[in-house]
Amino acid sequence: PCTEIHFDRLGGRNAADLVNKDDPMVIEIWNIVFMQYDRQSDRSLKSLPGKHVDTGMGLERITSILQNVYSNYDTDAWTPIFDAIQKITKFPEAYNKDKPNTDDVTIAYRVIADHARCLTVALADGAVPDSVGRGFVLRRIIRRAIRYGSQFLNAETGFFTQLVDVVCESLGSFFPHLKDAKVIARVKAILTDEEESFAKTWKIGLKHFETARDAAIKSNSTTISGSEAFILHDRYGFPVDLTSLLAEKENMKVDIDAFNNEMKTNQVSGGRVAAAKTFIDTHQIDELKKLGTPSTKDYAKYNWEVAAGTALQIFDKTSEKFVKETSSTAAESIGLILDQTNFYAEAGGQIYDTGVIHFSNGAKFQVDKVYSFAGYVVHIGQVVSGTVKINEEAKLEVDFARRLPIAANHTATHQLNLCLRRALEDEKPEGFMEVNQKGSLVNEEMLRFDFSYNTKLTVEEVAKVEKYLNEAIERDLKVYSKECALADAKAINGLRQMFGEKYPDPVSVVCVGVPVEDLLANPTNPEWRNYSIEFCGGTHLKSLNEIKHAVVVSEDALMKGVRRIVIYTRGGAQKAIAEATILENDYKTILNSAEPVDDKTKALSVLNKKAGDATIPVITKHQLRDAIDASIKQLVNEAKQAAAEAKTKATAYGAEVAASIAPTCKSYVAQLDQFGADREALQALADGIIAARSDVGVYIIGVDAPKDKALVICTLPKSLVDQKLSAVEWIKASVGKGGGKPNAAQGGIAPKDAEAVLAKAKEAAVKYGL
Repeated sequence: PCTEIHFDRLGGRNAADLVNKDDPMVIEIWNIVFMQYDRQSDRSLKSLPGKHVDTGMGLERITSILQNVYSNYDTDAWTPIFDAIQKITKFPEAYNKDKPNTDDVTIAYRVIADHARCLTVALADGAVPDSVGRGFVLRRIIRRAIRYGSQFLNAETGFFTQLVDVVCESLGSFFPHLKDAKVIARVKAILTDEEESFAKTWKIGLKHFETARDAAIKSNSTTISGSEAFILHDRYGFPVDLTSLLAEKENMKVDIDAFNNEMKTNQVSGGRVAAAKTFIDTHQIDELKKLGTPSTKDYAKYNWEVAAGTALQIFDKTSEKFVKETSSTAAESIGLILDQTNFYAEAGGQIYDTGVIHFSNGAKFQVDKVYSFAGYVVHIGQVVSGTVKINEEAKLEVDFARRLPIAANHTATHQLNLCLRRALEDEKPEGFMEVNQKGSLVNEEMLRFDFSYNTKLTVEEVAKVEKYLNEAIERDLKVYSKECALADAKAINGLRQMFGEKYPDPVSVVCVGVPVEDLLANPTNPEWRNYSIEFCGGTHLKSLNEIKHAVVVSEDALMKGVRRIVIYTRGGAQKAIAEATILENDYKTILNSAEPVDDKTKALSVLNKKAGDATIPVITKHQLRDAIDASIKQLVNEAKQAAAEAKTKATAYGAEVAASIAPTCKSYVAQLDQFGADREALQALADGIIAARSDVGVYIIGVDAPKDKALVICTLPKSLVDQKLSAVEWIKASVGKGGGKPNAAQGGIAPKDAEAVLAKAKEAAVKYGL
């Protein structure tokens, strides 16, 4: 339920009947919502385990009342932005508050101003447009603003980005970070990319919409199909609400239900992962609280040793009930909650621990996944032997051999964050992009780190990041962690935080290289910026040397303004290096082989693709592929040069052959092996003969024994073609097949057939009177 305060702009009357009736003179200015129920799929109401009150006042609505105007947009908060829109777009008509709310130009001014303010603040806070989730909401807003500017104000590409300055000037006194030059430059860079990207698809997407509209009209329909709306969304980046707006202008609509079905069909399901992360729901958590089950103590996860605990609750996922005991051996069917645990529950990008729990009654439970729900650490798995019972004491054995590479990757992730900032921020003072973490994944195989950056990293920049990381590993910097007050921790200079992340108080601070006590003693020390300092509750190594070595195996774009880097450490790094060494040796072997140039080139091309697909250090990959490309280019050039030389020799040899042909002889039929089965050389030889003897028909078989290839070349001068003789017929008479023109034909044969074919060619020559 909720209670609301409404204000009647006219006054002096009973306006109760106009409440919530979309009357612009009777507006809601305050709202209080009592969060009490959760509506179920069958429309029934289920009481929430936690009840809250949410209240809020509309600042701009109050302002409109105080300034005696009838719209929020008519207050002086918006005037500077409207003025900037007109100046930038050069639209002849200014914003006019006296025009009706349905006027296209009025709507365009309002939409663009609202969206410019929204996006400037969101992007300045670290949000990034994306093709999914919250980021897609931002992209939809951007494209809606661009569409209104283009369609109603004749705005050109780039107009929207120019509004950032006036928004920052308007709000900067309340939000100081909007005065930061780097922040402003970053926001502009992102919006510029988005505008240019949409400009490329807008025109062709609009044509597709017009085609879909015409097709609907032709079939006597006023509906744009869901499949067409999905194509516009998927292929041309048109959010469905934009397609709906275009349809409305044509007095049409979009089949939204069909569109949503198309979206569902094309989405990849999270499957078992999503199911595991919702192993218990809010009502079961409420039940745990009613049962008096205390939250799980999990500080022992930092100790790296076997721990003791007692089973407090057993949740059977099959029956969706808490049970007293279980012997279920079904995979991931049971969730155990103990009073304390040393298992790490998946959080902060770090994957969960696995292992075994041994109970005092002899039962054994295999832990496959671990998640935390409202303070309860749930060990998900199945019973291996015996019967697991509540109140039974247990010995918890984490698979520390598996955790070690996970911890190595997690600690390396922290140091990587610092290395990226050093290479891409500190050493590029002319740059405007801040390197901020956007997400991460840490498991036993690798670390994956997403960070804000607008351009692809050069090979040199990737090499620099990898170098800085390995230098820190070689220095064997110690890893320190400590829980401290959130306010004190936030005061530490150089602290890295995730945008939008909520941290507990107290919070765990992890620093590589300096004890946390030293940081807290002198929090403003500028030296701290040179160290990795982050909020983190994950498991880490004691020192960087345990990482052994780190290699970057990929660096790619995740979305506009966000890059993704993947790194292997320890055994994974060694394996990647070993695989790269094999490929490098393969390259040397091919290069040093005595194989013909064509075979070498083909082998190098295959190796190049293999190297591209391989999971090897990205620096080595670039170097190896560049070397292969250079070798292929060199071999191709050498082959071209050799072919040119062979052609020159063949032409000269053809002249020599012509001189040796008797004046009365009208044909030259022979097998020549010195030019192999090189078509260009054999044709040059034939042309050389005819150039000197324009009355002679030439039939040559070239054999390349090492390659087990043979080629027949037949060439006739114009004088013989005029006599109705055909090179194609001569080839067919001797080989049985072949193709070409009357004056020149060719055919492939097996080298073993050369002698027989030559004999038939001579017989045909006699038959033709040559």
